[in-house]
Amino acid sequence: MSLEFILLSCAAYLLGSISFAVLLARLSRQPDPRSFGSRNPGASNMLRLGKRWLAIATLLGDTGKGALVVWLAARLGFEPVQQAWVGLAALAGHILPLYHRFHGGKGVATAAGVLLVLSWPAAALTALVWVGVFALRATASLASLAACVALLPWTAWHSPELQIPISLMALVVVLRHRLNIGRLIAGNENRFRF
Repeated sequence: MSLEFILLSCAAYLLGSISFAVLLARLSRQPDPRSFGSRNPGASNMLRLGKRWLAIATLLGDTGKGALVVWLAARLGFEPVQQAWVGLAALAGHILPLYHRFHGGKGVATAAGVLLVLSWPAAALTALVWVGVFALRATASLASLAACVALLPWTAWHSPELQIPISLMALVVVLRHRLNIGRLIAGNENRFRF
Protein backbone atom coordinates (compact mmCIF):
# COMPACT_ATOMS: atom_id res chain seq x y z
CA MET A 1 0.00 0.00 0.00
CA SER A 2 1.64 3.22 -1.18
CA LEU A 3 1.64 6.57 0.56
CA GLU A 4 -0.05 8.06 -2.52
CA PHE A 5 -2.93 5.58 -2.17
CA ILE A 6 -3.32 6.35 1.55
CA LEU A 7 -3.32 10.11 0.91
CA LEU A 8 -5.87 9.79 -1.90
CA SER A 9 -8.11 7.63 0.29
CA CYS A 10 -7.96 10.24 3.06
CA ALA A 11 -8.75 12.99 0.55
CA ALA A 12 -11.65 10.88 -0.76
CA TYR A 13 -13.04 10.55 2.76
CA LEU A 14 -12.79 14.31 3.34
CA LEU A 15 -14.46 15.08 0.00
CA GLY A 16 -17.12 12.48 0.75
CA SER A 17 -17.78 14.23 4.06
CA ILE A 18 -19.16 17.28 2.24
CA SER A 19 -22.93 17.00 2.54
CA PHE A 20 -24.42 18.76 -0.46
CA ALA A 21 -27.91 18.55 1.03
CA VAL A 22 -26.83 20.42 4.17
CA LEU A 23 -24.66 22.87 2.22
CA LEU A 24 -27.35 23.69 -0.36
CA ALA A 25 -30.03 24.01 2.32
CA ARG A 26 -27.90 26.56 4.16
CA LEU A 27 -27.06 28.50 1.00
CA SER A 28 -30.72 28.67 -0.04
CA ARG A 29 -31.94 29.37 3.52
CA GLN A 30 -34.00 26.19 3.68
CA PRO A 31 -34.45 23.95 6.74
CA ASP A 32 -31.65 21.52 7.58
CA PRO A 33 -32.61 18.22 5.87
CA ARG A 34 -31.64 16.40 9.06
CA SER A 35 -34.54 18.11 10.82
CA PHE A 36 -37.52 17.09 8.63
CA GLY A 37 -38.94 14.20 6.62
CA SER A 38 -36.69 11.15 6.82
CA ARG A 39 -33.98 13.29 8.49
CA ASN A 40 -31.62 12.01 5.84
CA PRO A 41 -29.35 14.55 4.11
CA GLY A 42 -29.93 13.23 0.61
CA ALA A 43 -31.70 14.02 -2.64
CA SER A 44 -34.91 12.12 -1.79
CA ASN A 45 -35.41 14.09 1.40
CA MET A 46 -34.57 17.36 -0.34
CA LEU A 47 -37.38 16.60 -2.78
CA ARG A 48 -39.77 16.64 0.19
CA LEU A 49 -39.08 20.38 0.49
CA GLY A 50 -40.89 20.79 -2.80
CA LYS A 51 -37.77 22.31 -4.35
CA ARG A 52 -36.93 20.06 -7.27
CA TRP A 53 -33.80 22.02 -8.17
CA LEU A 54 -32.38 21.45 -4.68
CA ALA A 55 -32.97 17.71 -4.98
CA ILE A 56 -31.30 17.62 -8.42
CA ALA A 57 -28.35 19.70 -7.23
CA THR A 58 -27.93 17.43 -4.19
CA LEU A 59 -28.05 14.35 -6.40
CA LEU A 60 -25.46 15.78 -8.79
CA GLY A 61 -23.16 16.86 -5.94
CA ASP A 62 -23.31 13.55 -4.10
CA THR A 63 -22.91 11.54 -7.30
CA GLY A 64 -20.14 13.81 -8.51
CA LYS A 65 -17.94 13.43 -5.45
CA GLY A 66 -18.04 9.64 -5.77
CA ALA A 67 -17.23 9.84 -9.48
CA LEU A 68 -14.47 12.41 -8.99
CA VAL A 69 -12.38 10.40 -6.53
CA VAL A 70 -12.49 7.27 -8.70
CA TRP A 71 -11.61 9.33 -11.78
CA LEU A 72 -8.63 10.82 -9.91
CA ALA A 73 -7.51 7.36 -8.82
CA ALA A 74 -7.67 6.19 -12.43
CA ARG A 75 -5.75 9.25 -13.65
CA LEU A 76 -3.04 8.54 -11.07
CA GLY A 77 -2.64 5.03 -12.47
CA PHE A 78 -4.26 2.98 -9.73
CA GLU A 79 -5.70 -0.42 -10.59
CA PRO A 80 -9.51 -0.76 -10.70
CA VAL A 81 -9.61 -2.57 -7.35
CA GLN A 82 -7.66 0.31 -5.77
CA GLN A 83 -10.04 2.77 -7.42
CA ALA A 84 -12.92 0.89 -5.81
CA TRP A 85 -11.33 1.17 -2.36
CA VAL A 86 -10.86 4.91 -2.88
CA GLY A 87 -14.54 5.11 -3.83
CA LEU A 88 -15.43 3.24 -0.67
CA ALA A 89 -13.51 5.88 1.33
CA ALA A 90 -15.68 8.60 -0.26
CA LEU A 91 -18.80 6.60 0.60
CA ALA A 92 -17.58 6.30 4.20
CA GLY A 93 -17.19 10.07 4.28
CA HIS A 94 -20.71 10.59 3.00
CA ILE A 95 -22.20 8.25 5.60
CA LEU A 96 -19.97 9.34 8.50
CA PRO A 97 -19.02 12.92 7.58
CA LEU A 98 -16.29 14.54 9.63
CA TYR A 99 -17.83 18.00 9.11
CA HIS A 100 -21.31 17.10 10.32
CA ARG A 101 -20.71 15.17 13.55
CA PHE A 102 -20.75 11.87 11.64
CA HIS A 103 -24.46 12.27 10.80
CA GLY A 104 -24.56 11.61 7.09
CA GLY A 105 -26.71 10.21 4.34
CA LYS A 106 -27.40 6.72 3.09
CA GLY A 107 -24.83 6.74 0.32
CA VAL A 108 -26.92 5.75 -2.68
CA ALA A 109 -25.93 8.67 -4.92
CA THR A 110 -22.28 8.60 -3.88
CA ALA A 111 -22.08 4.84 -4.53
CA ALA A 112 -23.71 5.45 -7.93
CA GLY A 113 -21.02 8.00 -8.76
CA VAL A 114 -18.31 5.52 -7.81
CA LEU A 115 -19.87 2.87 -10.05
CA LEU A 116 -20.36 5.28 -12.93
CA VAL A 117 -16.60 5.74 -13.34
CA LEU A 118 -15.47 2.35 -12.03
CA SER A 119 -17.83 0.27 -14.18
CA TRP A 120 -20.44 2.07 -16.26
CA PRO A 121 -22.27 -1.19 -17.15
CA ALA A 122 -22.73 -1.89 -13.42
CA ALA A 123 -23.98 1.67 -12.96
CA ALA A 124 -26.40 1.24 -15.87
CA LEU A 125 -27.73 -2.02 -14.43
CA THR A 126 -28.32 -0.57 -10.98
CA ALA A 127 -29.92 2.56 -12.46
CA LEU A 128 -32.33 0.45 -14.51
CA VAL A 129 -33.26 -1.64 -11.48
CA TRP A 130 -33.69 1.48 -9.34
CA VAL A 131 -35.91 3.22 -11.90
CA GLY A 132 -37.94 0.08 -12.54
CA VAL A 133 -38.66 -0.61 -8.87
CA PHE A 134 -39.35 3.05 -8.15
CA ALA A 135 -41.76 3.27 -11.08
CA LEU A 136 -43.67 0.27 -9.71
CA ARG A 137 -43.63 1.11 -6.00
CA ALA A 138 -42.77 4.85 -5.70
CA THR A 139 -40.50 3.94 -2.79
CA ALA A 140 -36.90 5.18 -2.96
CA SER A 141 -35.63 2.89 -0.21
CA LEU A 142 -36.99 -0.26 -1.87
CA ALA A 143 -35.52 0.82 -5.21
CA SER A 144 -32.11 1.40 -3.59
CA LEU A 145 -32.16 -1.98 -1.83
CA ALA A 146 -33.13 -3.77 -5.04
CA ALA A 147 -30.30 -2.05 -6.92
CA CYS A 148 -27.79 -3.18 -4.25
CA VAL A 149 -29.00 -6.78 -4.48
CA ALA A 150 -28.85 -6.76 -8.30
CA LEU A 151 -25.30 -5.43 -8.25
CA LEU A 152 -23.73 -8.37 -6.40
CA PRO A 153 -24.26 -11.25 -8.88
CA TRP A 154 -23.40 -8.95 -11.80
CA THR A 155 -20.08 -8.03 -10.15
CA ALA A 156 -19.30 -11.64 -9.30
CA TRP A 157 -19.81 -12.59 -12.95
CA HIS A 158 -18.26 -9.64 -14.79
CA SER A 159 -15.74 -8.09 -12.39
CA PRO A 160 -14.79 -10.64 -9.69
CA GLU A 161 -11.68 -8.64 -8.78
CA LEU A 162 -14.00 -5.86 -7.57
CA GLN A 163 -16.28 -8.18 -5.61
CA ILE A 164 -14.99 -7.34 -2.12
CA PRO A 165 -15.05 -3.51 -2.25
CA ILE A 166 -18.32 -3.41 -4.22
CA SER A 167 -19.94 -5.93 -1.87
CA LEU A 168 -18.87 -3.76 1.06
CA MET A 169 -20.37 -0.69 -0.63
CA ALA A 170 -23.64 -2.52 -1.17
CA LEU A 171 -23.62 -3.85 2.41
CA VAL A 172 -23.02 -0.38 3.86
CA VAL A 173 -25.89 1.08 1.83
CA VAL A 174 -28.20 -1.76 2.91
CA LEU A 175 -27.24 -1.30 6.58
CA ARG A 176 -27.95 2.43 6.29
CA HIS A 177 -31.47 1.44 5.21
CA ARG A 178 -32.13 -0.81 8.22
CA LEU A 179 -34.94 1.40 9.55
CA ASN A 180 -36.47 1.54 6.08
CA ILE A 181 -36.32 -2.26 5.90
CA GLY A 182 -38.28 -2.44 9.14
CA ARG A 183 -40.92 -0.07 7.77
CA LEU A 184 -41.08 -1.99 4.48
CA ILE A 185 -41.71 -5.23 6.37
CA ALA A 186 -44.36 -3.52 8.50
CA GLY A 187 -45.95 -2.03 5.36
CA ASN A 188 -45.70 1.60 6.45
CA GLU A 189 -42.71 2.88 4.48
CA ASN A 190 -43.23 6.32 2.97
CA ARG A 191 -44.05 6.50 -0.71
CA PHE A 192 -43.62 9.48 -2.97
CA ARG A 193 -46.81 11.15 -4.09
CA PHE A 194 -46.72 12.82 -7.50
